[in-house]
Amino acid sequence: MHILQLLPALDVGGVERGVLDLAKGLIARGHQVTVISSGGRLVESLTVLGARHHTLPVHQKSLRTMVACVPEVTRLIAEGCVDIVHARSRVPAWIGYAAARRAQRPFVTTAHGFYRPHLLSRVMGYGRQVIVPSQALADYLVETFRVPRARLRVIPRGVDLETFPFRPPAGPHHGPWRIGVVGRLTAIKGHDVALQAAALLRQRRHDVQLVILGAGPAPVEERVKAQAAALGLGESVEWLGLREDVSGALAGLDLVVVPSVYPESFGRAVVEAQATGRPVVASRIGALPELIEDGQHGLLVRPGDPRELAEALQRLITDEALRRRCIEEGRRRVEREWPLERMVDGTIAVYQECLEQPRILIWKLSALGDVLLSTPSLRAVRRQFPKAHITLIVGRAAAELVARCPYLDELIVYDPRRKDRGVRGHWALLKKLRAGAFDLSIDLQNSRRTHLLAWLAGIPVRIGYARKWGRLLNRGIRLPRVVLAPIAHQQYLLRQAGLTVDGDTLEVWPSAQEDARAQALVGSRADGAPVVGMHPGGSGRWKTKRWDLDRWAQLCEALAQRQVRVIVTGGPEERGLWEALTGAMRSRPVNAIGQTSLLELACLIKRCDVFIAHDSSTLHLAAAVGTPTVALFGPTDPARHLPPRFAGQVIKKDVFCSPCYSTTCRTITHACMKRITVDDVLTAVLGQLAERELSNIAAARRA
Repeated sequence: MHILQLLPALDVGGVERGVLDLAKGLIARGHQVTVISSGGRLVESLTVLGARHHTLPVHQKSLRTMVACVPEVTRLIAEGCVDIVHARSRVPAWIGYAAARRAQRPFVTTAHGFYRPHLLSRVMGYGRQVIVPSQALADYLVETFRVPRARLRVIPRGVDLETFPFRPPAGPHHGPWRIGVVGRLTAIKGHDVALQAAALLRQRRHDVQLVILGAGPAPVEERVKAQAAALGLGESVEWLGLREDVSGALAGLDLVVVPSVYPESFGRAVVEAQATGRPVVASRIGALPELIEDGQHGLLVRPGDPRELAEALQRLITDEALRRRCIEEGRRRVEREWPLERMVDGTIAVYQECLEQPRILIWKLSALGDVLLSTPSLRAVRRQFPKAHITLIVGRAAAELVARCPYLDELIVYDPRRKDRGVRGHWALLKKLRAGAFDLSIDLQNSRRTHLLAWLAGIPVRIGYARKWGRLLNRGIRLPRVVLAPIAHQQYLLRQAGLTVDGDTLEVWPSAQEDARAQALVGSRADGAPVVGMHPGGSGRWKTKRWDLDRWAQLCEALAQRQVRVIVTGGPEERGLWEALTGAMRSRPVNAIGQTSLLELACLIKRCDVFIAHDSSTLHLAAAVGTPTVALFGPTDPARHLPPRFAGQVIKKDVFCSPCYSTTCRTITHACMKRITVDDVLTAVLGQLAERELSNIAAARRA
């Protein structure tokens, strides 16, 4: 892999040393590393490892500068064939996020602090995966920034045990107790608390010297030095400033204190001191309690309490057994839980998850039949990406159909009439899509709305047909020059996008309970009478597709006279058809209108010997379960709308205006459907029943 890391600068510090540690581990495992920063004293150390460095002003909190950096970072990603963009600070993260989106690369962040909840910080939660060094910070990001817990990866920082060898104090202690405070000079690190604790220890006649390892802005340094002088510490404070050889500096100390008054995301100073063999006193705040079991690996105190800090330091100074236990147990725990190799391996696992387990969003918001026709595409995407997390966003009416689809990991139900209604509803949906951190959008709906939502959700790779706001796609496919059937239309898109198709077999996934419910509706077939299902309804919008109800009634009577059992199906909204249909009938077919779910209907159709329907979704259900079908077509073209592997017979009467694809008959005559006679349909049904009977006889003979 080729990994690009972005951070503000490469000066001495915990984040900067973490970048070097990770680069060292990645390069040792054969990966490439490129770092973008504004430069610093650690650039040479980085390049010596074999990494590349590019200097850009990614540290400047200037919108103009940030925008200007994006094209250059995008170019470096493309030219260097970068696989993963990994940002480690907020300003570089905004630049890296925009560049990764342009370059269509996965974007990862590492959150290093308990950020204030403002807009600039939110980008740290935009990563495909968000790495955090502690559970405390993970909980904070979930509660404060609403980062989904599923996207968080807790990877504690590692310690290079070769750089920080175990060097415990040898022999009895002599001279002043050198107590180190490691970290940049800032108010949140609690240097003032450490100074007050040192003054209290000197008042108790303990010979201590406070060693401050770190630097900060000049005003802060002056304030801390002024406080030391005011407390009368004078020469009892040693100022080491920035040190690249942190291990050597720690070896010159007797104790280490981490008196932070603001939550620490990890506490590198703690584990490096433990690795070196120095007992630690730390504030009970943020992630520090995860590193120290009080009295076992060190001591914990209330933050901002110099008296309690002084008492803890006094315990370590006076209790040699406690001091020795903290030294030995601390080192043992570092070796077990925080070696550098574990951090590197965990980070590589995140990168591999991004590349090998993409999060894919497939759009199909339309009617039931169209969703059923998308099942070959769902199957193809799953077989192409066996480890991917695949989500289908589907309309409410068809959600039941794919609820048990084995090719999906998640289903998002889109309901513009209820929960997704208006600006507020779409904003909530958009937040959910952004939280999903999808890598790839495959738009089988190809509408302006779906293109816009995918773009607003920040999905890096967006595939679809380049029409109806196709500029919002970054892998737009030109429409084919010939008219294709729905599945062929989808497969053309997949092929042009570089995916492999997987046949045209339709699938449904009913449960055993749904199958039993359908069996109960059909009833016993002990008399051997054939069963014919019919669906006289259909889309309320497409009434031009429907055959007259009186002809359905005549067909029922004709079938009943021939000892054929008829089952009438329909949705809950079509219950009124039953009374209209049976008003002029002597026979009483089985009424299944409004009594089945979609998958129960599929099971019922499967139990029919022949099924009759208009151009509707039930034709596709019949094809999915393999039932021979008589299909009545009028204003639409069966060549375009018949389901694949259609078994049965099409009845269509050509008139001068068909196919018109109109929801209202323009000639008023509705001739395309009225010319279909009862005898036409009855003959087709009886022919299909005869073929079914012959097929059953042949199968019995073969058996």
